[in-house]
Order: sequence, then structure tokens, then C-alpha cells
Amino acid sequence: MSCDTVRAKLIRGSRPGAAELDHLGRCPECALFARRLEESSRLLGRPAGFEPDPSFAPRVAAALPRGPALLGWAALRLIPATVALALVLAGWCLLDTPSPSALFGQGASDDPLAWVLQGEPEDEG
Repeated sequence: MSCDTVRAKLIRGSRPGAAELDHLGRCPECALFARRLEESSRLLGRPAGFEPDPSFAPRVAAALPRGPALLGWAALRLIPATVALALVLAGWCLLDTPSPSALFGQGASDDPLAWVLQGEPEDEG
């Protein structure tokens, strides 16, 4: 007996037969599923054997958004913002790039770490 068959029978609320009980004794995943289903039913107050309207599952599935299409649409909507952010960051990097004379000119000393930590040299005058 397959796990899907046993679980479907448990979900329907029908009493498991000898074959289902044998499967539950050999399959720890299905036994855990049965215990969780029983506990959930007890907590929710669902009467044994309760089965929702047959059209319930298709209605819920139809109301859910489609996964890949939704993700694709969201990603497409983010492309302009991503391009704008990349352009702003590129412009900021270009404007804030030090000139070669500032890097190799008057302020550079024999200790480059001390020069970097001190910041830009102040004009004397």
C-alpha cells in the first residue's frame, strides 16, 4: 500500500483497515502524519469523518496566485528601479573618484596607511 493511499484515507476520516494499520506500523512518516492529523482535528474540533464540500479545494486553488508568473512580474517591475540605482551609484563613484594628482601628489608620504587615515591634506596659506 502506498503512502498517498493511506494518507488520503486518513484525510477522508475513514477508519484505517488492516492494510493501512500495517503500513502505519512500518512507515514512520505516515505514522507521524496520522498523529499530526489526529491532533489537528482534535484542536480544531473537527468531527471525525467530516469532509468539506468537494468544490472547496478547487475554489481555494483557483484563488491562489500563480507562483512563477507572479515572481516574474515582480522581477520585471523591479528592473527600472535596479537600473536607476546602478546609474546613481556609478555617477556617485565617478564624482567621488580622487584625481591622480591627489593620489600621487603632495599628500602622499612613505606611509600610505597613515596618508589614507589622515584624509585630504589641508591647503597651507
